[in-house]
Amino acid sequence: MRKFVVVSGTLAALAGTAHARPASTGWFAEGGLGAVAFLTKASKDAKPGLAIDLRLGRDLFSWLSVGISLAASSHEATVPPPPNGEWFQLYRGGADARVTLSFERIAVFAEGGLGLAMISSNILEKVRITDPGERRTVAFEAGAGLQYQLENRHYAVGVGADGFVLPQFRSIKGIDARIYLRYTY
Repeated sequence: MRKFVVVSGTLAALAGTAHARPASTGWFAEGGLGAVAFLTKASKDAKPGLAIDLRLGRDLFSWLSVGISLAASSHEATVPPPPNGEWFQLYRGGADARVTLSFERIAVFAEGGLGLAMISSNILEKVRITDPGERRTVAFEAGAGLQYQLENRHYAVGVGADGFVLPQFRSIKGIDARIYLRYTY
């Protein structure tokens, strides 16, 4: 029994308390997978679709980062026939900024940005969401999320949701929700 107490005490003293390593700051890349759903009238004319997101940027401070974001989603058009079974893709890209508040391994953030969006098809002309020949628009985006810092200080996982407005496409509004993996160099 005495040996057990001595060995246990020695191991406890050597182990000490484990402290979480601070998250890395600097250049980063995020890759996400999620879905885009449209709001208001556009939700009747297009189903929610699978989306991929990519964000590259730099942490200026531990609480502020800037970057570029790229996103693509694919949607089934649900406009009145004919035609049936038509699909279109929505591509978005722009510059953004993120403000983060960290609590050890958990961080909450708010983000916003400005960019461009492009639609791949003219199928939404039928329901007057896009005008003839109109394929590009300015895009405004704002959102929030939650991030968890993994044991390796370079990696984090998170969830985020951004609302966006595409003013020239009859002010299409939508939500892009995603899970992501972040790597900071």
